[in-house]
Amino acid sequence: MEEIGSTVADRALAVATALSAEVVVLRDRLETIERLAARRGLFTTGEIDKFVPTPDEARDLKARRHGFIQRVFGALRDR
Repeated sequence: MEEIGSTVADRALAVATALSAEVVVLRDRLETIERLAARRGLFTTGEIDKFVPTPDEARDLKARRHGFIQRVFGALRDR
């Protein structure tokens, strides 16, 4: 195990920090969307769970996931 302040430990902390920031923002936004949808009778959480994206939507989701992985785990790459 690396000591605090080492390059590996610093990068791991950067990953944890980036993930934490992403999760907090996403949870807040998702909660807001779900509450607004429920208030307006637009859709339910069950419908969200059953959602199947179109091929174009699936490509967009894949690209977004790739960007997320690059941002979060990019801190672990050798510089």
